[in-house]
Amino acid sequence: MNKNYDISFKIPDDLLQFLNNETYSLLIKGAPGSGKTALCLTILKALNIKNNFFYISTRVSPNKLFYYFKWINKYLKIKHSNNHNKTSKNINSLEPFFEDARLDEPESLFERITNQLMDVRSPLIIVDSWDGVASFMDRESRLNNERVLQTWLERAGGRLILVNEGNELTTLDYLVDGIVTLKFNQFSHIPFREMNLTKLGGIDIRTNNFLYTLNNGIFKTYEPSSHYDHILDHILGSPTNKSDIQKKIVKIDSGHFSLNKDLNGGFTKKSIILLEHDPDIEIRYIILFLFNFIINCINNSHLLLLDNKIARNITSILNFIRSNIVNSNDYDRSIKLIDFNLDTNLDNLDDNLNTNVLINPISEEMKNIKTNSMIFGILSSDRYNNIDEYKLINTLKEKLDLSFILIQTGIKSESTPRLFDYKITIKKVNDIVCVHFTHPHLLVYGVELLSIDNSNFSVRLDPII
Repeated sequence: MNKNYDISFKIPDDLLQFLNNETYSLLIKGAPGSGKTALCLTILKALNIKNNFFYISTRVSPNKLFYYFKWINKYLKIKHSNNHNKTSKNINSLEPFFEDARLDEPESLFERITNQLMDVRSPLIIVDSWDGVASFMDRESRLNNERVLQTWLERAGGRLILVNEGNELTTLDYLVDGIVTLKFNQFSHIPFREMNLTKLGGIDIRTNNFLYTLNNGIFKTYEPSSHYDHILDHILGSPTNKSDIQKKIVKIDSGHFSLNKDLNGGFTKKSIILLEHDPDIEIRYIILFLFNFIINCINNSHLLLLDNKIARNITSILNFIRSNIVNSNDYDRSIKLIDFNLDTNLDNLDDNLNTNVLINPISEEMKNIKTNSMIFGILSSDRYNNIDEYKLINTLKEKLDLSFILIQTGIKSESTPRLFDYKITIKKVNDIVCVHFTHPHLLVYGVELLSIDNSNFSVRLDPII
């Protein structure tokens, strides 16, 4: 390895979150050569563990581990030679947290593992590999020992990582808290490696599959392109002025805790959100997705410009909000019904008039807004069929702090999603109203109505895992 090589370690964030739990059992499965040992060693680096661990190797001597994975020598500051002909005795005397268990009997090794679980100096135990031990047991003994191991692990509050050869289903799969599967795959006849996060107890797994590499003996996963969409859009769409680039990114509460978490705080200020809905979805269900957002807008004295065409379809919801949820005076100050009247033929509009037609209906309302208040808009897409989309988007970004544009699925299909900062599809799945973030690619969320009484009505959004 080049001495100047910049070592880069990367495992999925969900897996890292799981590994930081105080106690767990993790099973790493995969065919020979899939990178199970590399992942185990990389986990030590990812958790910044340099001692207080116990690595039991039943197939390869620790001496060979240091030879094959030379970066581990530098990381753990192993000062002996990398000569792989050294005896395991010398290695063990130098590095007592690596154990050569190739010749150990299953009973003695199992006893050593349980003893380590009770030793607070060894909070993380890695058995590479478990079937190197279990292959010497009959099925009943193996199942019994695995149950005992899980019980001791829970009592001791320890952390245990077990490696298994092959991807077949075993009794251990049902007992452990987490399973990671490594496998070989092909895409267009090109071989590649794929990691699958099968289960991680207590963790909402956002992405299950990752490509990974073992270059230079380092296990590193790659993020899907959707992970970088927002980063690229922000960088490429940013002004070149340095002072503008350094401005703090402001997030706006979406009204849903789970959604704010996945959006790293909420919608980015000055964003355009495309709300696409199936034809069989009533407008009121789309507004229910925005219900908490509307309430927050009123309670925080922001200005919400609501397209009058949309308002006519949700009169009962608006009356309910005004009468039961918020102060009526606050409602009247915040909610403004606007008729944009954009049905004029584009051929009759020059560039300046194009913008004025959009802004004139809201210009008077904008004059009265408080300094600390923001301006939001909920618009119907068919109001601007004859308006150039690029000019519309630029105008909305300039004048409003956040804009929602409702559009029916299949309408204006030629529109590119990159015109918008977020694209959300609202649909019914088995008659359940679901919210699906398609840009950036997030989860599917189920819509739930919570109603204790008229004054305690709210809408909840939970990811469907």
